[in-house]
Amino acid sequence: MKNQGVRQLVEGAALAAVFAVLFLITIYVPLLGSLTLWALPIPFILMVVRNGMKSGLVMWAVTLVLGVLTAGLPSLVMTFTVGLGGITAGYLYAIRKSALAVLVGSGLAYVVGLVLAFVSSILVIGQNPADLVVEMMNQSFQQAESIYGSLGLDTSQFNQLKEQISLLRYLIPTGLVLMGVVIALISQLLSIPILRRVGNFQPPVFQPIREWAFPKSFLWYYLVVTIVMMVGLEEGSAVFVAAINVYSVLNALIFVQGLAVIYFFSHRKGWPIVVPILLTFLGFALTSFVVIIGIIDLGFELRRRMKL
Repeated sequence: MKNQGVRQLVEGAALAAVFAVLFLITIYVPLLGSLTLWALPIPFILMVVRNGMKSGLVMWAVTLVLGVLTAGLPSLVMTFTVGLGGITAGYLYAIRKSALAVLVGSGLAYVVGLVLAFVSSILVIGQNPADLVVEMMNQSFQQAESIYGSLGLDTSQFNQLKEQISLLRYLIPTGLVLMGVVIALISQLLSIPILRRVGNFQPPVFQPIREWAFPKSFLWYYLVVTIVMMVGLEEGSAVFVAAINVYSVLNALIFVQGLAVIYFFSHRKGWPIVVPILLTFLGFALTSFVVIIGIIDLGFELRRRMKL
């Protein structure tokens, strides 16, 4: 029992040191830090899987103190967020939940952390960060518009771009949700091989993307929200903000459904994996087309018909 306690203490100190190194690189080495950012939750995941929730919470407290000592109070937000997400993922791994459950649970944890970070930034700077981003983008477009005008080029497209940019401030909830899910997904994918090699643990893996499918009810939600958006809502109203965010999230989910159809079709044809990967990048350029494919699959079970 004593040896086990010593082992947990040593592992906790080692993983806290690993986190500290990754954290410092993320903060002070911009280019490399954009890569190490995604690995920050992994030490917490390992600690919880190997030594339990209590040990993970102790390590989290230690890293919060280390973050403040090395990077000041602003580091609390990042350490809190990645710690919360990593501990949640580690706990869900430990109780043998599915890969999707780990993604959803840790994704929600990251969203909570990101919301707190967003609120904290408003309290610190006294202004909505989204408004600052919109203002900076508008200034950039005004400069570009003046240059186009001086060259005698058509500047009508800039007005449309400014209208689209003005909607960004209303899409903060969608942005936070998508960011939380992306962080959870990437850190989960990175943790799988590490858990196998270092943690002596077999984590659950995702089904192939070609088998991913969302409930058919999503289609009805999407149609209802689309109709509400077409009716014409007062910009800035609570209903408008709720509708545009629900629409954006559902649009992203149905886009993923469309990608699943593309991967399924590619698998049926026996194409090499590089083909659907290239089609994925093309799909981001043709988002509306992929969404239409997703809608057809939700409504008419396109993949089931392909099997016939």
